[in-house]
Amino acid sequence: MAKTFVSGDVLTASEVNVNLATFMPMIPASVVGTGVTFNATTGLVTLTGASTISLNGVFSSTYSRYVIQYDIPTVSTNLVFTVRLRAAGTDASTAVYDQQRNISRGNDVSNPTSLNSLAGTSWALGATTGTSLHMGSIELVRPATATPTMMIGQAFATLNPATAATTTSITQLGGLHRTAAAYDGITLITSAGNATGTLKVFAYN
Repeated sequence: MAKTFVSGDVLTASEVNVNLATFMPMIPASVVGTGVTFNATTGLVTLTGASTISLNGVFSSTYSRYVIQYDIPTVSTNLVFTVRLRAAGTDASTAVYDQQRNISRGNDVSNPTSLNSLAGTSWALGATTGTSLHMGSIELVRPATATPTMMIGQAFATLNPATAATTTSITQLGGLHRTAAAYDGITLITSAGNATGTLKVFAYN
């Protein structure tokens, strides 16, 4: 059971070390995008009809691993989410994003669709339809240090109810950002339309 600290508590060195290795919610320094807001206490980012979602100041060299979790119950049309790293308020959009995606739909688990993209300007996450619920997560390794950043993730989309096997899909993905640079933020972009839901960033060592 995790220890809960209150105002006035004295932290020991061991408690600090444990805290630094724990799954910690990160509070953005700021967010950018129409329909994008955040809770400055919990770090929860809320999307309301948003098409570009940028988070600044959520990565630092204090942690080596970051998990971005998103829950998107409503989109305006069929779309794919893409993501870019970001530094000092500017997206890294040069063609240095490599990626492998495997997508399975319905009963076709023995023959998933495999998509490989080299030297892209972003990573593609999950796809969803205008009537599907959608959720997913990606994990980044060392985004805030001057090394290439690796990514792995998964996404799930489904109708409610799932009236046929083909109305569900799951995506597994991995990627590399080739540039040995440090980044402090991230941007999610919809390929069309807009999205309503939430996302949150967690860190650990």
